[in-house]
Amino acid sequence: MRTADRNGNAPAFADDVGAHEATAGEQRREKILAASWLVLKEVGFEKITTRRIAEAAGINIATLHYHFGSKEALLIETIRYAQRWASRQMRDGVEGARSPGEMLDRAFAVTWELVQARPGILRFDLAVRGFRDDEARREAESVYSAYRGFVTEIIRAHVDSGGALADGLTAETLGDYVVATVDGIVLHHTLFGDDAAAERNLNLVRRHVLELMHIP
Repeated sequence: MRTADRNGNAPAFADDVGAHEATAGEQRREKILAASWLVLKEVGFEKITTRRIAEAAGINIATLHYHFGSKEALLIETIRYAQRWASRQMRDGVEGARSPGEMLDRAFAVTWELVQARPGILRFDLAVRGFRDDEARREAESVYSAYRGFVTEIIRAHVDSGGALADGLTAETLGDYVVATVDGIVLHHTLFGDDAAAERNLNLVRRHVLELMHIP
C-alpha cells in the first residue's frame, strides 16, 4: 500500500485506469480498517457489528464484505492495521538517534504518546479472546513478538557496538522484560486512565533498563 510522503503529501499515482482502480480499492480498504479500529476501541470485540463499522466508514455492508469477506477476517486485519500504525510511529520516533541509549529514550517517549492514544485496548481485547480462540492467540503472539523484536533490536545494537548488559542478561531476556513491564503499565492506564502514574512508571522502567544496559 502506498502512503503519504514525510511531508504529508499524497503520493503520485500512474494515470492509467488500472492503477486508478487499484488505488481506489486500497484507499477504500484503509478507510474501512480505520473505521473498524475506531469502533473496535469504543465497543470491543463482543459488541462490534459489521453494520456499525459500515456506518462509520460511510459504506454499505455489501462493500465491506466485498473487501474483507467476513467480520472475523476484518477484525484480524484491523488488529494488523493498528499494529502497523503503532510500529511506524515507533520506528519514525527513533529514526536519526545517534546511539542505542538515545533510541531507547525516544522509544519510551513515543510509548508515552501511544499510551495516551490508547491503541493498547485492542491488544488486550485480543489477548482475552486468545484464552478461548486459537486464531486470536496466534495474532496476539504475533503482536507481542513484533514489540519484543523492536526492543531487542535496540538492545542488540548496544551490545554489538561494544556495550554491556547486567550479569545474566541477554538482549532477548531484557527485551522480554521491557515488553512485559511496559504492557502492565499500559494495561493499568487503559483501565484507570491515570496519566501521572503511567508517565511516572514508564520513566522508572526506562531508568532501570538504562541501568541494566550500563548506560549513564
